[in-house]
Amino acid sequence: MTIRSPIQAAIAIGLLVILVMALNAAGAAGLGVGGIIGFGVLFLLAGLLGWYWLGASLNLVAQLFGGQGNGRESLSAIAQGLWPLLLTGVAIAASQWSQTLGAVFSLAITVGVLGTLTIAIRRVHQLSWLSSILGVAITLSLSVLALFGLILWPLMIILGT
Repeated sequence: MTIRSPIQAAIAIGLLVILVMALNAAGAAGLGVGGIIGFGVLFLLAGLLGWYWLGASLNLVAQLFGGQGNGRESLSAIAQGLWPLLLTGVAIAASQWSQTLGAVFSLAITVGVLGTLTIAIRRVHQLSWLSSILGVAITLSLSVLALFGLILWPLMIILGT
């Protein structure tokens, strides 16, 4: 199979990340093929939502910093920037031998994702290093706050506070 465009590469990387995560989750939960399929569907839906959110917000922040790219290029860059997540299986396997080794691998994967996202956004939007680092940091901070609000809002309604 020959990958001819950045969007095809992005989709291939995204699907591989979802497969690795589903295999890891089903293995950790002790589930079989049904668990792999269930986690695969769950991660696909959550991944598409997260990919869209991150793409839209990172594109907006990059354009505020003077970026030249568009939304489609940002989505492609984000998916390509997430390739270090393919190594999560290694981190999980390493944590079975040693929690410290697993934590080191997880930290390396996190740094790798942040680095590749920064490089991808810098390339697509033709930003300076400082602007691309700030753009990724601001976007991820806002994403964490949005996720926190998304979790708290239903709890506040349920608890009646």
